[in-house]
Amino acid sequence: MQKHLLSRTVVLSIIIGILFFLLNYFTQDDAAFWPVFGKSILAMVVFGLLYFTLFSMMNTPERKIRMGIAIPVALLIGMIVGAIFDFMKTGIIVGLIVGIIAGYIWEWIVKSKRGEDNK
Repeated sequence: MQKHLLSRTVVLSIIIGILFFLLNYFTQDDAAFWPVFGKSILAMVVFGLLYFTLFSMMNTPERKIRMGIAIPVALLIGMIVGAIFDFMKTGIIVGLIVGIIAGYIWEWIVKSKRGEDNK
């Protein structure tokens, strides 16, 4: 499973990096090659890390449901709050982190309730 996920992560990261480079290089009037190339590599690495991390965490259907609810809601709230205070990027990052934490707290609560029911 991890080997398949790793190969899919590498392929998608390369595609995202190429698309990011092409979009940025051809939409700017006086784009220098190396700064755009560096940003594309950075975007590719960050996307790959996030993709691998998030899909490694979601190894059960229950976890996929919990994270699939918690992360988008937290991202939406983070984007709204970030837009209100003119810090959209920070709002997205905070929303993602809060969503992941909320998903794990939700999982912990469910596990602790199951533990009490089995006693």
